[in-house]
Amino acid sequence: MAAFIIASLKHTHKHHEHITFWGPDHRGYVLTLGSGHVGEYDEFEALTLNDGESYIAVPVDAVTALLSPRPFYASNGKVRKFYDYDGPVVDNTRANWNALIAASMPRISTVKPKPEVFKGKRSSFALPTEEVPA
Repeated sequence: MAAFIIASLKHTHKHHEHITFWGPDHRGYVLTLGSGHVGEYDEFEALTLNDGESYIAVPVDAVTALLSPRPFYASNGKVRKFYDYDGPVVDNTRANWNALIAASMPRISTVKPKPEVFKGKRSSFALPTEEVPA
């Protein structure tokens, strides 16, 4: 049976560097897609959540194809984690949203999803794996 991840158009705004997804069991929202952090929903549940205006249901494989490495930022000469939770993210770009929308389940609504795309200067970056701080 196929599994789906729910991308939130409603909770991803143009000042967000990364796309927001639903957490497991309808509990909160997540930005990192590390093990156990993001919710995976079956086809029936995903179909009920896939309204195209607030949320879109996307197959897990389509989301994992867009992952970027765990983000970091620099502060006072030190490298720090961008988020408390470990795991990769999906950058909030037009190309990534287009890929998510194209891969999403068919929607009942004829309204085309209108995501807000990040417009600011990126403050996060990825490190080579051998340089990742503990």
